[in-house]
Amino acid sequence: QIGSLIGLVAVAAFIGGIAEIFRWHLALGKLFGGLARWAHLPEIISLSIPTALYSNAAANGMLVSSHAKGKITHSNLIAGGMVNSYLSYVSHSLRVAYPVIGAVGLPAICYFGWQMGFGFLFIAAVLFLHRRKSPAAVPDSGNAGAVAAAGHASPEWRTSLRQTCLRVLALVFRMLCLTVPLMIGVEWLMKNGLFSWWEEHVPDWVNRIFPAELMSIVAAQMGGLVQAAGVAANLRSHGMVTSSQILLAMLVASAIGNPIRALRRNLPSAMGIFPTRDALTIVVVMQLSRMIGAILLIALTGLFIHYTH
Repeated sequence: QIGSLIGLVAVAAFIGGIAEIFRWHLALGKLFGGLARWAHLPEIISLSIPTALYSNAAANGMLVSSHAKGKITHSNLIAGGMVNSYLSYVSHSLRVAYPVIGAVGLPAICYFGWQMGFGFLFIAAVLFLHRRKSPAAVPDSGNAGAVAAAGHASPEWRTSLRQTCLRVLALVFRMLCLTVPLMIGVEWLMKNGLFSWWEEHVPDWVNRIFPAELMSIVAAQMGGLVQAAGVAANLRSHGMVTSSQILLAMLVASAIGNPIRALRRNLPSAMGIFPTRDALTIVVVMQLSRMIGAILLIALTGLFIHYTH
């Protein structure tokens, strides 16, 4: 089981590397660049969007510089910062999505798809409100071709392929050092009754929806999605959890981890680029939207488990 899991994760990570070489994700930049122009945002924001897929700090630096020169308004700055934040989140998620999907399959597809989809709806609402607030059309300077490289291989594809192989080997090594011992450790703890207290102290309906085994997935996800996926795949192979319960555990871990990530990484990074008030606005609003989305998805998944199990 461990060998099969590592093999699937390695293959999925390699496919993800190939997708990155061909820059398929830049299609998102083209899509959101068009949405930014539709929302009457200045052209510099449309140009910063593809940059956010590689470096959120660089993309936001473009916005802050333009705002300081008076080329974009304060509302432009906030809306552009939110769009860049979402695309940076999507870019990061795509890097880990392939190995996680390789490990657990459908729950991971639902996890990433639902969270990205909810985030897209939120950003679409932000852009719609900006369009209503700024009805005047913004002239198109013709620079939208900056994302025309989407779908084409990187000129240095041999170097990129080598880096992809090294990344896959590093991932496999990390799994051998961290994920496999974690899987074995969780299984040993369960066999020794560590989680029996959960079954004794929570109502039956709660235990049916969220059994004690899911706590190990939540704890593992604090260290990374790949580790959590390895633990989840092992538990499912023993019939201890279902696919829908794996999805529930991943969503719960995401809701718990969002404030921690915001304080540890997102807020310090934003405050190093934006004015303090604007940094707080962008980070707090984006994190609240993700938290609300995660809670709604947790409720829907819990109801699905309740009525189908």
